[in-house]
Amino acid sequence: MANKKKIIVLVVGLVALAAVGYGVKSWQDARATKPSIAWGSVDAREVTLAFEGAGRIATLMKEEGEKVQKGDVLGRLDTRALEIERQRAQAEFDALDAKWRLAEAGFRDEEVAAAKAELEAIESELVLARKIEARQEKLYASQATSVQNLEEVRWRRVGLEKRRASALALYDLKKAGLRPDEIRQAKAARDAGATVLASLNYQIETAAVLTSPVNGVIRTRLAEPGDMTSAQRAVYHVSIMDPKWVRAFVSETQLAYVKEGAEALVTTDTTPPIKARVGYISSEAEFTPKTVATQALRTALVYEVRLNLDDKENALRLGQPVTVDFAPNVTR
Repeated sequence: MANKKKIIVLVVGLVALAAVGYGVKSWQDARATKPSIAWGSVDAREVTLAFEGAGRIATLMKEEGEKVQKGDVLGRLDTRALEIERQRAQAEFDALDAKWRLAEAGFRDEEVAAAKAELEAIESELVLARKIEARQEKLYASQATSVQNLEEVRWRRVGLEKRRASALALYDLKKAGLRPDEIRQAKAARDAGATVLASLNYQIETAAVLTSPVNGVIRTRLAEPGDMTSAQRAVYHVSIMDPKWVRAFVSETQLAYVKEGAEALVTTDTTPPIKARVGYISSEAEFTPKTVATQALRTALVYEVRLNLDDKENALRLGQPVTVDFAPNVTR
């Protein structure tokens, strides 16, 4: 009796397996012959990353196979020399900025008052010198003094007149303030200093920092800390994972099933179906690429189609062959 039950269970199991196998084969046969079916692969899109600046690599944060998010810092250059240069540029900018602010504000009241006092003092000396000269002229006329004495007081009066002219010009300058051109000149020098400082800040904070522009996976690491690098030397290759692309090829007769923005179904032999959306259809036909396995002849003309899909579980691998059904809801 027990043996009979075992035989029945075994038979039922074999029948179930046969049914499943037949169903899978039928589905595969249907998939292989359905006119809306096309073949392709997960497109391996990569971004090549390099430092914008040149120098010695100080640190690299990521290894091959690690996931990265957009904006993640991947590496930094040694910026010690640039930081010293930035300190010098900052000091120069501070001096130029102070000079411009003084020029814009003009002279202080105390400076104007000091210039006025100096002018008044020289004028007082000049008044006295003229009186002495007048007395010496009278004495010389009466032959009571020498020519030398007369010339000495005369040259003192001339010297004081020149000093008065200089003091008057200085007083007028401080009272009027700097000319607009002088103020603009001081501001231009200050702006040039600010540009130098901004350039150094950019070199340190941006050009010397390598960040990921995309969400992806580090595929290749091409440098190590201590290496000299430049903008022409690649440091990382990052594969774009979000969103993923699927590249498929369809024949002219299949174009009726392919429309921009339409939904499609992407399947593989090892993953569940994933919904995708058609993003690009080539406007020109080409010969079937050798990497595409279809039932059509190799000489047949096909059109390239790209699809976007959201693979949150990261089930599809880059380069993996896939089957695309552009009309999943339509039966044969």
